[in-house]
Amino acid sequence: MAINPLGTSGSGIDTNAIVQQLMQVESQPLTKLKQKEADYQAKVSAYATLLSSVSSLRSAVNALKDSSLIGMKASVSDTTFLSAIASSSASAGTYNIMVNNIATSQSIYSGAFTSENSEVADLTTYATQKLKIQVGSSTATEITINSSNNTLSGIRDAINNANAGVKASIVNDGSGYRLVLSANSTGASNRIVIQVDENNNGIYEEATTETDTTGLSMLAFNATYDANGNVTGGITNMTQSQAAVDAKLKVDGLEITRSSNTISDLITGVTINLTKGDSYASNIVLTVAQDTSTLTAKLTSFVSAYNQAMSTIRSLRGNGVSAGILSGDATSLSLQNELRAITTRTFNNTNLVSLGLTHDKYGVLSLDSSTLSSAVLSDQSGVITTINTMADALYTSLGDYVNTIIPARQNGYQDTIKNIQKNEENLQRRLQITEANLKKRFIALDTLLNQLQGTSDYLTRQMDMLGKTFGGKK
Repeated sequence: MAINPLGTSGSGIDTNAIVQQLMQVESQPLTKLKQKEADYQAKVSAYATLLSSVSSLRSAVNALKDSSLIGMKASVSDTTFLSAIASSSASAGTYNIMVNNIATSQSIYSGAFTSENSEVADLTTYATQKLKIQVGSSTATEITINSSNNTLSGIRDAINNANAGVKASIVNDGSGYRLVLSANSTGASNRIVIQVDENNNGIYEEATTETDTTGLSMLAFNATYDANGNVTGGITNMTQSQAAVDAKLKVDGLEITRSSNTISDLITGVTINLTKGDSYASNIVLTVAQDTSTLTAKLTSFVSAYNQAMSTIRSLRGNGVSAGILSGDATSLSLQNELRAITTRTFNNTNLVSLGLTHDKYGVLSLDSSTLSSAVLSDQSGVITTINTMADALYTSLGDYVNTIIPARQNGYQDTIKNIQKNEENLQRRLQITEANLKKRFIALDTLLNQLQGTSDYLTRQMDMLGKTFGGKK
């Protein structure tokens, strides 16, 4: 007789249902293992969250290890004339500044040419000629002119490629194309000199042939000047469009001249950048004062990271109402207690409460900026030392958690998970064997019951036939 091992057989017994029910009982240890694995996986995930939060806090703490947390700042009453930057070496003070004029760089331009491709030098007699450009006392730069670059644009490019301390350009002013040279540096000491050697004998400005206004000597320029930088004589085949002059200013009535508009050697620790002058008509007030913005910003970041870390710990540990994933966990409890004690510990004989860092009744850290400002005014170096000392200690402690303690806990849980998974695999194999055996046994039992049922039916029929036979002979 054919038997269906997956459903109700001829005996009327649902062997599949019976096997499933028995396997549910047999599988209870596996169910418990999977739940245990899930619990450990949750702990690994919880520690990953905790590690991220503590790492962020440690980064914020690291920023407080800076010895220059309190700097100096400079402000000016009118930024159209100048701007200023103060370094930590500056001293607090107020300065009255007046600007006569800013420093300018010299610009000169050539006579007009018909196009950018116009030839400049006459190479008929001397196929190779030279220009020598010098700015102030810098080393002079020689530039060779020949058929490969003997155009207005070619000479412009040759000058720029030579890095001669000037920028060359071509301007069409309506009357023609002019070569314009502008010195890269400002100040009276950075005036431009252009000398010509048309016969290429190594001697510049010979007689009149190399200073006249024909050929390459059209670009010759070696002028003399008055006190204001105006051209008064010399070789002036090019024309000055802007004089090279020094910046002139007064600081608290003392007149100062500088070749550059960026002045860093006037007031210790302060760099001034001049942008405009008005012949001493306006008084600009420069104020140098303490700058606690960096300290406040870094402490604010620390407070935020601290509160985030504590919130993460509380969430993972749970509370009196509901337990968290890390409820009862010694590592997170130790970390929580260490962070709670931060405001009561003493660093450099000072606690953080005196600097404006306090907890509320819920353990939330906050910064009182007015208390911090008062502490800085009272003892700036002491405040910095206290914060640096705290940061050094906490950074080291958090480093133990980030680099050793938390990873060790994660690794321990992950090793446990691996062992559980191995046990699950072994149990799965045993359950498969058990299920197969149960199915075989119930199939055999069902077969036997079918056979017995067949025998019972046969005997019943035989008894009925005998009854009819003997009963019919009364």
